[in-house]
Amino acid sequence: MSFLGELLVSLRRDRVLRRGDIRRVIYRQLRFTGEHAFRLVALAAIFVGLMTVAQSAAQLQRWGGNQALGPLLVAAIFRELGPLLTALIVISRSVSAVASELSAMKANGEIEMLKASGISPLSYLVVPRVLGGAGALVLLTMHFVWIALAVGFFSAQMFVTLPWTRFVNDILHSLGPLDVIFFFVKTLGTGLCVFSLACFYGLRISGRNYEIPVATTQAVVASFLLAFGLQIFLSISYYFGLTNHWALGAFL
Repeated sequence: MSFLGELLVSLRRDRVLRRGDIRRVIYRQLRFTGEHAFRLVALAAIFVGLMTVAQSAAQLQRWGGNQALGPLLVAAIFRELGPLLTALIVISRSVSAVASELSAMKANGEIEMLKASGISPLSYLVVPRVLGGAGALVLLTMHFVWIALAVGFFSAQMFVTLPWTRFVNDILHSLGPLDVIFFFVKTLGTGLCVFSLACFYGLRISGRNYEIPVATTQAVVASFLLAFGLQIFLSISYYFGLTNHWALGAFL
């Protein structure tokens, strides 16, 4: 909690978003996380799009794929699999890299040199990595979703006949304002949390080199647990709120 408090104080006190050097670091982190993980995210989206339709092929034929395909893909990909799988990929690649980088800087004395130069490590190192990483996670998840939806549409043509315009309209009608809000809460919230954990574990070492892999492993494990927990909590909250909304509407 003290680390989070210091981070918020640094963000407000130093006004990091107004500084050109900090914005450049944010852009580098955004580019590093986004570019390095995009191919893996795209590959995972292709597999998910294919598997989602393949696993539900019998139900598509039985219940009428023209009506069921859009809501099915929205529920499986947009609400659940997209945010979760993208977060796991980013944690495996970028969160581990951030924790390793910061712990190495701590072990090599670079953090103390920044402090001695009057530069806040939280403002110059932590805030850009948290904001850049979280922004990249949001963008990667958006790419995951549209790729998986497109692949799902084309693979579904083996089982049902559905025009592209009809498919897009079904997708849009299946999405509500609450879906969009929860999508950004899931992705942005997860990104802010896991990259904050990466920075926390990277900077908490005492300065010995053998602590670097330990800090990296701890950051990845904690980020995995937090990502799963946050996704489950938000999904339960979403469906609980949706059920109560339907119940209230039926009662009224």
